[in-house]
Amino acid sequence: MDGSDTFSFGNESVAKSYDSILVPSLFEPWAKKLIQEQQPWTNKTVLDLACGTGVLSKILLQNVGPKGKVIALDINGQMLELAKIKCKSWASFIEFIEGSVDSMAISDDTIDTVVCQQGFQFFPDKKAAAHEIYRVLKPGGKAIISTWCSVDDCELFGVICKTLESINAHEISKMMRIPFDLISKQDLLSAFNEIGFSNIELSTQQQKFYVKGGLKSAINLAYATPIGPNLKALAHTEQGEFKTLLKKNLEQLIQPDASIGKMASNIIIVTK
Repeated sequence: MDGSDTFSFGNESVAKSYDSILVPSLFEPWAKKLIQEQQPWTNKTVLDLACGTGVLSKILLQNVGPKGKVIALDINGQMLELAKIKCKSWASFIEFIEGSVDSMAISDDTIDTVVCQQGFQFFPDKKAAAHEIYRVLKPGGKAIISTWCSVDDCELFGVICKTLESINAHEISKMMRIPFDLISKQDLLSAFNEIGFSNIELSTQQQKFYVKGGLKSAINLAYATPIGPNLKALAHTEQGEFKTLLKKNLEQLIQPDASIGKMASNIIIVTK
């Protein structure tokens, strides 16, 4: 058990909150950055691994062209249903697969590019996942994998954790830390070593975090993560204390350009 089983988007309300709040403020800006930096995509067959609600799949569909194709894979059926709605205008250019990365229902040597945005850290067997990625890639194909840096480097979420700890909600804080502290840069690199990739590049990127709606929306953002049900289960007085302290702590993080701290992500690009 690596802790990832306690951080789940399986709850339908969590999935919907994630899609309406976290996706536009957090995942969409990073998806656009990735697509822009890794051009060209035209005519490629791309696997969006751990596609979630389809934010990256939708942008890919707008870039692969009429001869390209996107395969969107996720183990969470509720997330996939939201992705299907989001990508319905391109239904003939996308295939959805509900399944595990450990044994993908995809033929060998058929994918030009595998993209996995903030999902790899949750895979129970990361070495097996890397082997599967290698298997489905065409010779010369590449995989682009991004995972968050530590929660202290992803400042808004670090503040959420510290605020929870200040009200003795340590278990909820531990849960919030999972997406950020589940995999180190070295662990990410180790997962892809000794598999057969011809080239491995690892870098770290930062980006300012903007939350439309300011402080109120930033507080709501905490409730849109999988810790949301746990926050709602707190006593009314504890929730009030959490919101008051979080607002105070976030006020110190806001910059003149209205950004609320920075996010940092490790990016590994491997070529078969």
